[in-house]
Amino acid sequence: MKNALIILICKLISNISQLLNLGSGSTWPGHIALILNKQFIEQVIDNNKNLKIIVIAGTNGKTTSTALLKFLLEKSGKKVFTNSEGANLLNGVASTIIKQGDLFSKLKFDFAIFESDELNLPLLLNKISPDKILILNLFRDQLDRYGEVNTIALKWLKSLKKLTGKTEVFINGDDPQLYYIGTKLTQKVQYFGIEKKLMKLKEIPNDVDSIYCPVCLSMLKYHQLSYAHLGDFYCSSCQFKRGVVGDFSDKKVSYPMSGLYNVYNTNAILQLFESLKIVIPSKEGIQNEWLKDFTPAFGRQEELIYKNRKVFILLSKNPAGFNQSIQTVSEMTNKTKANFLIILNNRIPDGLDVSWIWDVDFQPILDVANNVYVSGDRVYDLNLRLRYENSKNIINTFENLSTAVESIVNKTKEGERLYILPTYSAMLEVRKILLGHKFL
Repeated sequence: MKNALIILICKLISNISQLLNLGSGSTWPGHIALILNKQFIEQVIDNNKNLKIIVIAGTNGKTTSTALLKFLLEKSGKKVFTNSEGANLLNGVASTIIKQGDLFSKLKFDFAIFESDELNLPLLLNKISPDKILILNLFRDQLDRYGEVNTIALKWLKSLKKLTGKTEVFINGDDPQLYYIGTKLTQKVQYFGIEKKLMKLKEIPNDVDSIYCPVCLSMLKYHQLSYAHLGDFYCSSCQFKRGVVGDFSDKKVSYPMSGLYNVYNTNAILQLFESLKIVIPSKEGIQNEWLKDFTPAFGRQEELIYKNRKVFILLSKNPAGFNQSIQTVSEMTNKTKANFLIILNNRIPDGLDVSWIWDVDFQPILDVANNVYVSGDRVYDLNLRLRYENSKNIINTFENLSTAVESIVNKTKEGERLYILPTYSAMLEVRKILLGHKFL
């Protein structure tokens, strides 16, 4: 009865929030529910024993991977819900449960997919024991909030070890830190990665994070390198090395999104989906026809039409992710000139420290740019960073984001594509300008 009353109150709050266009009610209802009952999440999950739970965690790619898995499951005829608005803290998980359940805590679904941020993962695993958990990657992100990657890795290892044999773990085998975690678990572990012919980076870049062997602390070496610290790694001192990974090199996969990082995301989801042993017409259908129909999640290679211009948004919020966005955009332009808007905020969802922008290689954008507009809370930090990279007079600074958007849209011809690379809070803000309403 207590949870029923909590759900009723929180559903009303969510409806009022949406009615007044204050957001989608993706966090506040859950925040209030957890204040009223700290065991709300585990009690509701325990009341739905037939519900299969999948957790997806990592620094980059969580929302995209969650959306892709949901898409495949629904194509298979399964009923699925997720914390789809990207509300990946405990209050977001609680809000999703409130939204999708009835007053008696019943969730009439086959699967629940919860994405979780790095710091929240141990907290979530203390409350639920998922059937499967997917660990995508681990990069520097919001150092003022999360700390260094080694700190996060230790917390992940500790929380994963506590899980029972019920949970199957899927880990990025091209990430040395994560591969090491997998070797320390007693649960069933599967590793995913990409085929070696796609690993084309010739030298270790500035955005590398896990370059030392997690066993003996010697410098790792690479036979081949994909990006950041991901690749075919090995240690010449203690023989720690990349093992066998599922890379789908033996199957023709029609990858639905551009960029090497999305090859990782897709391979991870295909491997996890196959483990569910869902009866489908043919595996060929998944890897080709089904994937072609997938639409990216909001802000992740999302294309919007605004005043007859194609606005392409790529969330870019840390060194590894930003460099991959830049590489993807550079390939998409095919060396033809384009206009870019880069937005740097340092609010709570972004992390307060912006020193990471000095580990981003902006040159590929500047090489193909007609105009580069910069905006956001830390617009002058971004302006300075870009001017160190390039002396051409193509950088335009705007303190007001709406003015920046309208100005660069006017600079872009009708029918042409404009690229926007924002941090997280900036992505929500720019989507509000383009769509005319808040998303969260």
